[in-house]
Amino acid sequence: MFNHRYEETMQAFSKGDLGNEVVDIQLKLSTLGYNLGLNGADGCFGELTEAAVKAFQHRRGLTITGIVNKGTWKALVEATYKLGDRFLYLRSPFFRGDDVRELQTSLNTIGFNTGKVDGIYGETTERALREFQRNFGLTSDGIFGPTTLTAIRNLRHLLADKVSRIFPDPHRDQASAISIFQSKKIAIELDMREQADAGRDDPARGEINRELGMRLGNLLELLGAHVFYLGHNESATPTGFDQDIELSIGFMLNTATNSKSRGSTVVYCCSLGETEEHGQILAASVQEELIRCLGTQDLGVAPSEIDSRITGTAPAILIKPLFFTNSKEKAQLDQEVFRQKIAVAAFDGIKNYLQLL
Repeated sequence: MFNHRYEETMQAFSKGDLGNEVVDIQLKLSTLGYNLGLNGADGCFGELTEAAVKAFQHRRGLTITGIVNKGTWKALVEATYKLGDRFLYLRSPFFRGDDVRELQTSLNTIGFNTGKVDGIYGETTERALREFQRNFGLTSDGIFGPTTLTAIRNLRHLLADKVSRIFPDPHRDQASAISIFQSKKIAIELDMREQADAGRDDPARGEINRELGMRLGNLLELLGAHVFYLGHNESATPTGFDQDIELSIGFMLNTATNSKSRGSTVVYCCSLGETEEHGQILAASVQEELIRCLGTQDLGVAPSEIDSRITGTAPAILIKPLFFTNSKEKAQLDQEVFRQKIAVAAFDGIKNYLQLL
């Protein structure tokens, strides 16, 4: 793809340039309705292409040079996204594009405030989408996909008249996710496992476990938490830091000799007293969100001997969202949006737990 080559070379394209990269530029301009003449996307950066680039730069508030540098190319890519072209969810870096801008405009018109319509899918836009999904009976995961797109399009009569509406959010009075996670110290253990699972390493399984942990950590960081990633090439951590850790979280895909075994479970670290009690509450909170968000079979929560790197008193849980040995559940993991749903469910469970404290 052009954008990968372009980012590697950092080359700028201007009048007189030839090649496939110019074709990519011209196709973007043509999609946006700019006139390239009879020859269209011919790979020749001529006067009409330069004029189209200048017109695009003017429209997007860029410096008008007629040269496609990194900033202009990025703006071209963002401008060609239409609502429904891709899944949108909270991540770092944020999704940017005209599809996000259209989503923000639609949500604001319906009555779910995204703040400034800037084409950036940030925390405020994600919160507004969650409110919309909750009010219209959808899974409130903050992930924009076909189901949410259909729900929004079904409200086209509301979008057409541009009359602002306000729908009550039953969770509006709760503390925002930002205030809940601000400065919380949370460990993501990328190789956490149960002692009974020792010796059953599978590289593919381990890689998915780590990716799920990184996805959850990314969400937590976006909302202001201090996240420590432990295991699998982790960076050095200061002596005694784990005494300040407030939660320790890991993922491990389940396995069974029976290939039809399925479902979600969360186990919590066996210990004495308050730490185990809080671990059980945290596990139950995450389990509830896994079942609600993923629609999997509920295998409940249970205490377990967990190998954790944290030696403090933080509650530790191991999230086991699916069975790696079940071909149907494993196939779901091939979908990026499903992996994100697992991370979102874990995030929501942690948030619900912290709201109880």
